Amino acid sequence: MRPRLTRALQIKAPAFPRTRQFLVPPSRLTSSPCSCPSLSTTAKTYLAPSPYKLQIRNMSSAPAKKEFLCILPDFPGAQAKRLEVRPQHLENVKPLVASGHIVAGGAMFDSHPAEGETPSFKGSMMLAVAESEAEVRELLEKDIYSTSGVWDLGNAQIIPYKSAVRQAL
Repeated sequence: MRPRLTRALQIKAPAFPRTRQFLVPPSRLTSSPCSCPSLSTTAKTYLAPSPYKLQIRNMSSAPAKKEFLCILPDFPGAQAKRLEVRPQHLENVKPLVASGHIVAGGAMFDSHPAEGETPSFKGSMMLAVAESEAEVRELLEKDIYSTSGVWDLGNAQIIPYKSAVRQAL
């Protein structure tokens, strides 16, 4: 037999369903329910003030993404080839940026060029986001700079990385 609610609680409290779906199980609630002994366990749990009731838990089993700093040197004498395929490289990288696989990247120089001067390229730098170093390497191997002989992937460095600060230019 269920205990009866007092008249005041019957008016103020909403109807209690027989089954209740919790986003967080009642065992995880840390706030103590009200101490009224005449309330059922369901009513106490329903009335218990708790920030956890509204918490949405992500139960995804997808592996966590990690950041990688990629230092990609050019082959010696690859300057002309780099300039030739650069427009295609920039076009092909757009979907990778939009999907979040690449969060930063650009050319490395021997020195900063003067205004209007063609830079002397040393290679590229990239911040990639992936599940593993192997996934990053696969992404780099498909890039036109790799397939056309600009990047020397044999001497590339793919370094596990964690960004602490980012600021757009």
